[in-house]
Amino acid sequence: MKNKLLAVLTITTLAATMLAGCGKQDAPKEETPEVVTEASTEEVSVEAPAQEPTDAATEEVSYPLITADLDETIGNGIIIMENNLYKAGETQGEGHILMSKDEPDENGEIKCYVLQTFGAYEFQDGNFVRCAGSGVIPSVITVKANDDGTYEFVSIVEAEDGSAFVDSIKKNFPEALWSRCITIEDDDRNELNKQERSYAEEYLGSIGREDVEIGDYADFEHTLLTDEGVSVDVSNKMLDVQSGDGFEFFCPMWLGEREVLEENVRYTYKTEYDQKKKQIIFSKVLYETGEVLETSTYDAKTGDKVD
Repeated sequence: MKNKLLAVLTITTLAATMLAGCGKQDAPKEETPEVVTEASTEEVSVEAPAQEPTDAATEEVSYPLITADLDETIGNGIIIMENNLYKAGETQGEGHILMSKDEPDENGEIKCYVLQTFGAYEFQDGNFVRCAGSGVIPSVITVKANDDGTYEFVSIVEAEDGSAFVDSIKKNFPEALWSRCITIEDDDRNELNKQERSYAEEYLGSIGREDVEIGDYADFEHTLLTDEGVSVDVSNKMLDVQSGDGFEFFCPMWLGEREVLEENVRYTYKTEYDQKKKQIIFSKVLYETGEVLETSTYDAKTGDKVD
């Protein structure tokens, strides 16, 4: 993981753009793990122009950054900042623990010392999977206490990763918090995961799919082409196909399916293997009706497209 700059995020807008291509970030050959960083930092800003969306429509993520509740303001700021970084998933969630905070300065700004985590979720093979997100990151979040009793999200500084991690903790956090930030205890990690998971549970309830199982990518079985006897060379050729501009980009890198919302219409993208014909089939299907909208087929022995 490369060393990154301390993030100072100034918030002046209430939404960030989310790409639908969850789980496609830097996927290694033959495997598609969840994209996760632990105590990582990257300079991001919701003021900066969002990446150009792909052919799949983007979905706006909007949370108020001025609220009457300090924890709500902190949580909303985390979601917008992290979503701007990952741009993934059908819904997102955060967890944070406010360990300590300073008294307001002359401008009414308060430094809040938190442990935070973030996760993005999508449907994979009928499960609701955490497909991208962070580990536990110690962060200094600044909010402004307004005269009307509300709190306004101002900025965030995350701990650096790699060899600079400990020094950044000692630079930005009170000494009394150093140990808790440097060595994350299971109780803190479990609480953060529980908070983050509650967002996914609430979302599933809102769309009437509350019985769907929630988990991490590693919690579910994923069969790869190589598991079915397809050569590594051909499997890698399929990853090249899925790195292009076609609908195949949204098909899973394992044998199965994933769902994507495009302009509030749900589609299922599938990757299948016909053992008898020795063919690999990608398809885009309208979720509501099962109508196949696009399909492409490749020879599993050569990797060439089948006319």
